[in-house]
Amino acid sequence: MISYLGIIITIIFTFEFCSVLTIDINLIQSESNLLYSHLQTPYDLNVLIGLFTVTFINCSALCGAIILPFRNKPTFKWILSGFIGLAVGTLTGSGIFHLIPMAFNTPDRDPQHTYLDKALITMIIIYIFYMRDQLLRIFLNVETIICTHTHGDDDNVLTESNGHVNSIPSKFANSKDASITAATKQVLKKSRTRGLIENLKKMKAAGWMIFIGDMLHNFIDGLTLGAAFMVSIGEGLRLSLPIIFEEFPHELGDIAVLLSSGLTIGQALLMNFLSACSCYFGFILGAKLGELEHFHPWIYALAGGMFVYIGLADMIPELVAMGDEIEKDYIEAKKTVTITLKLKILLCQNSGLILGFVIMFVLGKYGEHLENLVKI
Repeated sequence: MISYLGIIITIIFTFEFCSVLTIDINLIQSESNLLYSHLQTPYDLNVLIGLFTVTFINCSALCGAIILPFRNKPTFKWILSGFIGLAVGTLTGSGIFHLIPMAFNTPDRDPQHTYLDKALITMIIIYIFYMRDQLLRIFLNVETIICTHTHGDDDNVLTESNGHVNSIPSKFANSKDASITAATKQVLKKSRTRGLIENLKKMKAAGWMIFIGDMLHNFIDGLTLGAAFMVSIGEGLRLSLPIIFEEFPHELGDIAVLLSSGLTIGQALLMNFLSACSCYFGFILGAKLGELEHFHPWIYALAGGMFVYIGLADMIPELVAMGDEIEKDYIEAKKTVTITLKLKILLCQNSGLILGFVIMFVLGKYGEHLENLVKI
């Protein structure tokens, strides 16, 4: 009798415990769903991932300072040449395949993305004219004329590349073995005892042009990303790719110019970080404006013009200049610069260029399917 009573009590206790446990589990699930739904709002989850992306972009840009001592290695110039080509392809492709059509609300009126076929024709024509110019330079031996004007050892030779003014002390620029590394060592020797404020006062005009130009450039990048992440996480990540590929070669040259302008390595990195912070301000403003849908086309139009200009007017001249530097290294090593070498350089650059085009076209054509696949 006692054993039956014990079994009944055990069964009753088990049912009570299971009911309490079920209530607790349901409560935990409801709280988790509430938290997840809260994070699903654009101002939380999208902004959080967007800020992380901006931070990643800024960190990848600073990687240029780490590999700066290796920029005179022949292999490095080949790799950087491919990266510059990738930046040209992704920037131009992003502008033509994504930003400019979105500025006209074309994707909304054309869900099948047939407009991308016409955009592809535009990109192919650009590429054909680019290849025409490069092949003429190779087979007709068309050389670019570099004009320099110096007034003494303390003056600078200014050369414009990728939209940035590169300043190298003239006594290094006129030397056969001139290099940014040699110039940097000399400048660092003189500026080691000077403070940041004094160095900023004596910083060359090229350094200030780089700093101010970078701030504006990074601000517009942040503005674009802020608006894009408010549309969707996938759209924000899609526009992040060309910015990442473009920042690496750009910032590498910017840090070198800041060093040549009279700053130490730490001061150049600080200036570079301060200019990068404008990307956060642009992102916050873009996220706020991105909540208002009628602002989206204007932001995309602004970014589209900037991306296409940087890709075609800034990065392509740098691509050509990098090929000339590789040839110069062969000449200094007393090696013959043959047409085969020139074609190899062109192939290296075109591999990055075409890859960038293909990436942006595929993301434009099948981006929504990829978002659904990974459930972004």
